[in-house]
Amino acid sequence: MLLIFPAIYIILFLIALRGILRKKEDALFLYVIAALPIYNTALTIIYGYRFKSWVPVLQSFKELLILVAIVTLIWNYRRQFKIHPLDKWIFAFLVYTSIYAVLPLGKYGLVQKLVALKSLSFFTCIYFAGRLMDPKIFHFEKIFTWVGILSFAASVVLVYEVVTYTHFQTFTDYAFFNQDYYGLDVSGHYGLSWSFEINEGLKRFASFFSNPLEMAGSTLVAVSMLLAAYTTLDNKIAIDKFGWLVIAATAFAVLFALSRSSLVGYVLLIYVYSLLTNRKEITYFFYLLICIAVVYLIYLLNDRHTYDYIISTFQLADTSSVGHVLEWIEGLQSMMDFPLGRGLGESGRVSAALQENVGGENQFIIVGVQTGIISLVLYLVIFILCIRYFWLGFKSNNLPLRKIGLSMLLMKIAFIMPMLTSNFDSYSYILYLSWLLTGIFITSYHEYKAGDSRG
Repeated sequence: MLLIFPAIYIILFLIALRGILRKKEDALFLYVIAALPIYNTALTIIYGYRFKSWVPVLQSFKELLILVAIVTLIWNYRRQFKIHPLDKWIFAFLVYTSIYAVLPLGKYGLVQKLVALKSLSFFTCIYFAGRLMDPKIFHFEKIFTWVGILSFAASVVLVYEVVTYTHFQTFTDYAFFNQDYYGLDVSGHYGLSWSFEINEGLKRFASFFSNPLEMAGSTLVAVSMLLAAYTTLDNKIAIDKFGWLVIAATAFAVLFALSRSSLVGYVLLIYVYSLLTNRKEITYFFYLLICIAVVYLIYLLNDRHTYDYIISTFQLADTSSVGHVLEWIEGLQSMMDFPLGRGLGESGRVSAALQENVGGENQFIIVGVQTGIISLVLYLVIFILCIRYFWLGFKSNNLPLRKIGLSMLLMKIAFIMPMLTSNFDSYSYILYLSWLLTGIFITSYHEYKAGDSRG
């Protein structure tokens, strides 16, 4: 029964590859939305069924699709490519970080450096794949529908986990796979890893995602797209039954993932949305929810485990919070000691696998530790410019452009907290979807501005 997950993953890869070669570019989105969330699950199941030789092949599917898409899109490109300022910054980041793969810096070999480079800079390739797509055949509502269905499917598995109080990952070889491929020892009370529980042993669930943090992050994507999909040019919003179903599914997921950073991001994006669209009723409702939440928390304080969790969160006294702070301090100290970086692999996935990580609890610090302050500045400029252009797109009178701009603006704002507390770019589904949408948005925005100037 579990083999259905790797089977779906492989079938979606073949469908996407066929679609790309036949100029049906939305097939890539289908793969990203339907296959990448179950990516880790598919790998662990294949591993558990002793098809170990298949694992590297399945791992390469996502990068291979992007590279095939770039080559195919360049080959079929019939329009004049107009360079946007964001293109230059992103390309500069790619070139600058790529230099570190050949520099005699750090203790890792070329292969490990290339793996680290992929983790650090492959988002640039995803972005340019999106840039080369034709925005005229892109349908935001279709993509949102797929994301909504994904959220509902994840919540179905999550309901089973919550009712039975059993991690879905215990039915796969999750722990042994991570130990074998990523050097991550089994930890925690449930034979998985510490990310599947909080300090007091309360379980955190992940549905079919790689861990609870990725599932929680996926809710930020879904809600951002939902709000954009149902917002008109005059900022009116009318959510249908499907939309409410998605809201319920995402709220359920973010609560049982017990991710504080994603919960803050979830609440923040709704609040920012109410300010951006001047929807005072949402703002007032938001304040009402805060009051209800405070009352509910006071009620929960009767439970000792919940009380300790909440108090330790505010005091930054729990293991997770202390770990974040210590990692940040170590990472910042490293950047002061090595302003040009310690070398690729010295922070993030490669070093984590060898238990030699430096500042690996913050996406921005991960960049700075490996390739220095210059690359961190480039990364921050890219992040800020994205927010700026998404804002400009949202303020336009072009509805399709406005929808993508609003969804991406909300996403970027909501991503800030998770990026400060995790290696956020390691979540493939979120990384691929957000940067493909960014690329398509920049193309749409560029063409919109060009048409505006001609008019």
